[in-house]
Amino acid sequence: METFLTIAQILVLLLLSGVAVYAMVVLVKLRDLLMTVDSNLKQVATKAMPTLDNLEAITSKIRNIVENFDEQIAVLKSSVDTLKSVADNVAAFERRVQDAIESPIMEVMNTIGGVIRGFTSFFNRAVGGRSSRTVED
Repeated sequence: METFLTIAQILVLLLLSGVAVYAMVVLVKLRDLLMTVDSNLKQVATKAMPTLDNLEAITSKIRNIVENFDEQIAVLKSSVDTLKSVADNVAAFERRVQDAIESPIMEVMNTIGGVIRGFTSFFNRAVGGRSSRTVED
């Protein structure tokens, strides 16, 4: 039985040695993998820095464009307000001119119409003895 235990101990020690060797192989592969990952990360960082710098420059330019756009919108709004004010003033001026001119012109037209009716009536009576009102009735 002692020989069996000795053989079992030797067998367990051999298996543990095999597991240790396998663990070393796995650790070496893991180290190589980690070195590759480290190298790749360094390459990514090296290549990403110019891209990030370009992104920062682009962001700055976009910010400036948006600020200029906001300023231009404010100027445009001011111009539209001024244009609206001018249009309102022109409309008010048109109303004032119309109010000031329309009544006198209508009075002149009525007066001219009355004079024409008077002449027509006069000539009708002088020539034919009838008035224009009799013809209309």
